[in-house]
Amino acid sequence: MINDYLTLIKSEYGFGDEFSCDQIHNGPDNNVYVVNVGDNKYALRESKRLGKNVSFETEVLIKLNQLGFSVPKIVKTISGNYFIQVGDKQFVLFDYISGGQVEKLGSEHLDSNLIECGARKLGELHSLTNNLVITVKPSRSIFLELDRFLDLDQVSLNRFKDSDRVLEQVKSFYKEAQTRIDSKKELYGIIHNDYRIHNLIYTDNDCYIIDFDWACYGPLLKDLGLAIAEWSIFSKISGPSKQAINKFIENYNTKSPQKVTYNKDLVFWVCFACLSDTCTFLVDVCNGGHPDKIITEVDQCHMYKKFKYFYQEIK
Repeated sequence: MINDYLTLIKSEYGFGDEFSCDQIHNGPDNNVYVVNVGDNKYALRESKRLGKNVSFETEVLIKLNQLGFSVPKIVKTISGNYFIQVGDKQFVLFDYISGGQVEKLGSEHLDSNLIECGARKLGELHSLTNNLVITVKPSRSIFLELDRFLDLDQVSLNRFKDSDRVLEQVKSFYKEAQTRIDSKKELYGIIHNDYRIHNLIYTDNDCYIIDFDWACYGPLLKDLGLAIAEWSIFSKISGPSKQAINKFIENYNTKSPQKVTYNKDLVFWVCFACLSDTCTFLVDVCNGGHPDKIITEVDQCHMYKKFKYFYQEIK
């Protein structure tokens, strides 16, 4: 419970009695709180299973801030540290960003301006991280979620209908992705690795990328692949919006270090990203980290439905 750590947090940051802390997010990876200290407002993140990546994440954010890129600014402790380590927990404090998130705007379809802003911002990020030098080694990789799935025992896998099919698909995409990386087939650099619609905060004149706790090295197309799967939404009747996909790629290309077309190479990484999300979902269900514990079919995973749709384009 966060209450067990509030005294330590106040002490580490030198906060006085005018202090309040309210939870705004509870997820399998982290908890997020809004902290008010007098007239000042902050966002406090408590890392869970991904905490080991925090040193890499903080160095990435520090360097992006120095370059003037729109990411959250980390508040240092009194002793000059960028996070608090308590056992296996890590706490990071950020300046609060006032703005809107798509998941809170109540829109069923993404506004064109939101797509354009999100696409250009990803292109700008890749232009900076393509050659960004980070001294800390990340504990994450693009294969971590697939590894977690492959480590499941047979009993856990058997609870899901068609798990054998997914297992073979994971092995196949894992091998192909590694081959592409080894052969330097695609542009490589630091990627956000979780570029979802709700990981952007839109302000009046900009948008900020948040939640870099999944950041690692990887093909830039992996980031773009997940973005396309997310920003194109998904309809059971018509599938993903091709108009949204084209608009995202068009605007991404105006800022990115590479010019991308919608081809089989890109669709491979769209599928890889969807399959990685499927692995996260199934493992979290098995480990009790997902609220729906009665899931028995792989097809109950929304991202696997997207995977199957895009997979038809490269089979």
